[in-house]
Amino acid sequence: MGKPDEAIQALKKALAIDPTFWVARRELGIVYWQQNLKEESARELEKIVQLFPTDAPVDFILGQYAYEKGNYSRAADLFAKAPAQVQADIRVSLMEVEALLKTGNAAAAGQELDRLAETPGLAAEQQFKMAWLLGQAKRYGKAIRAFEALPQGYSDVFGRYYGLALAYFEDGQYGKCAEILNELSARGVAKPEIFSLLGVAEEKDGKTLEAYNAFRQGIYKYPKDARNYLNIAALSVQHFSYDVALQVLSSGISQIPDDYRLFATRGAVRTLRRELTEAQSDYQKALELAPQESNPYVALGICYMDQNKYDKAAAIFQKGIDRQLKDVLLYYFLVDALMREGLTLTSPSDRRASSAIDSCLAIDPNFAYAYLQRARLELAAHEVSKAAADLERARVLEPSSREVMYQLAVVYRSQGRQAEAQELFAKVEQSSKEDAEKFRQSKLIQMIVNLSGGSP
Repeated sequence: MGKPDEAIQALKKALAIDPTFWVARRELGIVYWQQNLKEESARELEKIVQLFPTDAPVDFILGQYAYEKGNYSRAADLFAKAPAQVQADIRVSLMEVEALLKTGNAAAAGQELDRLAETPGLAAEQQFKMAWLLGQAKRYGKAIRAFEALPQGYSDVFGRYYGLALAYFEDGQYGKCAEILNELSARGVAKPEIFSLLGVAEEKDGKTLEAYNAFRQGIYKYPKDARNYLNIAALSVQHFSYDVALQVLSSGISQIPDDYRLFATRGAVRTLRRELTEAQSDYQKALELAPQESNPYVALGICYMDQNKYDKAAAIFQKGIDRQLKDVLLYYFLVDALMREGLTLTSPSDRRASSAIDSCLAIDPNFAYAYLQRARLELAAHEVSKAAADLERARVLEPSSREVMYQLAVVYRSQGRQAEAQELFAKVEQSSKEDAEKFRQSKLIQMIVNLSGGSP
């Protein structure tokens, strides 16, 4: 149709005469895209895709538009309708892979990556992108090979070698990961995440002192970055060095007084030390800084429970739930607090507990302790068969839980299943208040690790 500007004007005139002239609208959208007028292109082509959902060239363009807007679910759906166009364009193939990974379709992403990994003649940037995506798809061996195949003078030195180290880490080759990170640091490339990953790799490799030193070096070089303070705290807690954790976290707070993770983690350490008043203060500060995060609600509620303040605990868990925070622990501990306050059948608290368990299982149907709690409510209602089924499900999910085994043994005994009951009783003499406290402590330790970033 000649020059793009002339083509656009001609197509607009055609549509002014007949707005239903879809061929002109389709062509206009494509020309807009070719001229990098993406908003205008999407506006026209959205009307076409409503009429013709399987128009592959249009789906191909709109898939790219959706990807660039961060709408990965729609991008994946649109790319799936234009397979020939996608496979013919490596850049867009990589977009599709990322969209699939972002929407949880790792299997399809992996298949496409396997195809791309065998494609000759990839540009260095495409190879780099593919290497990172291979790592995200948990194809660590192929990710390692892809990073190593990059040209020697590849411009992004940090991205290349950090990505390679991360792939080695995820592949369980912790020594190799540490070796690459040390080499990267020796080149004068320094970023907080290098020391963070190095410390975790050293600890995984059984080198605790080297891990501490890596984290401390990260703090020394980047005192305003919270990651390495949190990493040392997590490492210290795992080795029961609570004093070290407190000292480092307090130092971090003096440098970064607006990071909720530092306050939440210090509160958790203080809870483990039974310094509950100080812990409560830290959790409240964390809530002020980050009311949209679930961890401070969970931790503050646990702190109240450790003080037998079950009404306050229930209130803080409910506050987190009311903010629409999707964390199973908010619901689990809400039910726990309500039970410890005392429930009677058909009471508002009983209905509230039952509803919370349903919500908990809707978020995570594999959370064993929700089935344990539901079984307790069912036993209170004399629904023994239902309780047995829930406890059996909980035991499959958490076979080492003493609480689950003990409750299931009690139920089996009440059903006359003496042999099965005795087998479980032999494994656990008694489920006590200490078990619940240990569970709360384990969740605090897990929170500390999660806030530090855990395994990268």
